[in-house]
Amino acid sequence: MSVETLEKTLRELDCEAVDMDALLQEMLSEIGTTDPVLRDELIYRTFCHLVMENHLSEEQLIETLKTCLDDQHLFYKIGAEKGEAVFTRSFSVLVIALILHKDRESSFLPDELIQITTEAVVRYLQEECDVRGYVKGKGWAHSIAHGADALDEAIRHDVFRREQIDSCLNTIAGCLFKKGVYVDDEDERLLMAIEALLHKGLKDDVLATWVKRVDDELTSSFDQEGFSAAFSHTKANVLGFLKSCYFRLKFRHEAKETMTAIEHVLEKWMKKFYGSGE
Repeated sequence: MSVETLEKTLRELDCEAVDMDALLQEMLSEIGTTDPVLRDELIYRTFCHLVMENHLSEEQLIETLKTCLDDQHLFYKIGAEKGEAVFTRSFSVLVIALILHKDRESSFLPDELIQITTEAVVRYLQEECDVRGYVKGKGWAHSIAHGADALDEAIRHDVFRREQIDSCLNTIAGCLFKKGVYVDDEDERLLMAIEALLHKGLKDDVLATWVKRVDDELTSSFDQEGFSAAFSHTKANVLGFLKSCYFRLKFRHEAKETMTAIEHVLEKWMKKFYGSGE
């Protein structure tokens, strides 16, 4: 099927008449196209429609998930800081999030596959190096935001184990120290995973200790890099995340110890960079 035919098929989709297996194969082969209309508005939105409106069999959903998890999709050219492969990875993880969400409603995935998926999403967020949000002319890459969506769905799943909390926290922290500046709501999407962890039993004192570890890593980064552009970007990511975290916790009326820890971190860096304000 040519790209033009695929686009026409998606625009005029008749789920009763189309060869669904063939269509899924074509959609997955073009999931990382740099054409933002085909990728975002047609392929991904069609995945949403097919999955959420029950147009796919359990077998088709499982095979779609497995394909998205493979080295030609979620881990396609993983580690590259630039290039077009990020669109394949990022939109594969977005479909993974979609299928996990559907399974939370309908329970069709084997528990083992859910655990494999959770581990893959964690690994993806750890290894993704292309953190661009919106790419001019090509649309949203948004790898960290999409990965955070999938992590949020994995954490909220009934199969998620409390002993996986530390791994998720470490992964979120790692995202804050990647090269680049988050300007497209990545912090808010990562915070959804924090909220999911709180729902799954993450204790206030554990989260507060994690905040202090993040601060320690930021201090170590400053000791190595000083007043550099790279450190400025890292500081912006970490402190921006903590500011958003503070108010998310405040609105939820919980995790007072964590809020206090965040206050101390923010005060420390404000004084270090901008003085006491007196």
